[in-house]
Amino acid sequence: MALMSCTWVKDDADDCPYGFWLQLRYTYNILDVEAAPKYVNDAYVYVYDADGRYVKRIYAGKDDLVATDYRVKVEGLAEGDYQFVVWSGLNDSHYAVSGDSQDMADFRLSLETVGGKCTDELPGLYYGSLSDVHYDDSFAVYDVELMKNTNQFACLIVPITEKTDLDADDFSMKVVSANGVMDVANRLTANAVTTYLPFEQSVVTVDDADYGTLSGLRFNISTLRLMSDTDCRIILEQKSTGKTLFNISLPEYIGMVGSLYTNLGRELTVQEYLDRQDFYTVVFFLSGDLEQLIQLKVNSWRLRANNHLKL
Repeated sequence: MALMSCTWVKDDADDCPYGFWLQLRYTYNILDVEAAPKYVNDAYVYVYDADGRYVKRIYAGKDDLVATDYRVKVEGLAEGDYQFVVWSGLNDSHYAVSGDSQDMADFRLSLETVGGKCTDELPGLYYGSLSDVHYDDSFAVYDVELMKNTNQFACLIVPITEKTDLDADDFSMKVVSANGVMDVANRLTANAVTTYLPFEQSVVTVDDADYGTLSGLRFNISTLRLMSDTDCRIILEQKSTGKTLFNISLPEYIGMVGSLYTNLGRELTVQEYLDRQDFYTVVFFLSGDLEQLIQLKVNSWRLRANNHLKL
């Protein structure tokens, strides 16, 4: 938060900054750099009083944000204490909002699915909030740190074999989690189980330092926010036999990698890693007969079956 005031005496009053502003920032990413201008295309600001009662909603489009250096002006409020909730990306048809003109407890954001299934690449969705903020007629700028709520997984299935006649249609991959509905505090709510299916799949060639050049299958899947305390399963099935080749917890194994990540100069908690990272390359090395998961590689970190994996 940055607070400033004007005490000009002799200067022109027009040079004095004024207004109450929310400065949108997106540094809560894995690079820890300011990325709002690149990724944040609009903002809905929900204003609530100190008791969580709805007061008003403010919208700023991309042009508005660029013109103000990603600040949103708040005006027309009575002096007092307020809470602010910011969402970016709500205009996309993949997301539905209910209770947005009601008290904080009634707000819900839901992923639009067909029969509980999502087969699309999800556009970026961002969230931020401020509480216990005093509003009056003095000049003030408050930082709102945004968090990205969408992830993309590039999942590669790589049998350790010289066999090259792989067909993506011979396999079914999905991610299943009860993360399809969020409340005003960006927490998962209800038991809305969502099945995320690939929006793209293809045969690829993989060059690996341990196993050399192999043929594999790539499945690209988008999901909403992952939580360390909410199970999220990634499942691969062989269509011809109906056999499940693996069914493992994404947060558990991604979290192992997060505990090793120290590029920010410190060890991240599992949840912080899940929230900062938004793109994962996950390589599943299988035995040539597809009977065993030998090794899992997450963003270049290797987890070996005999040491790390519980199938």
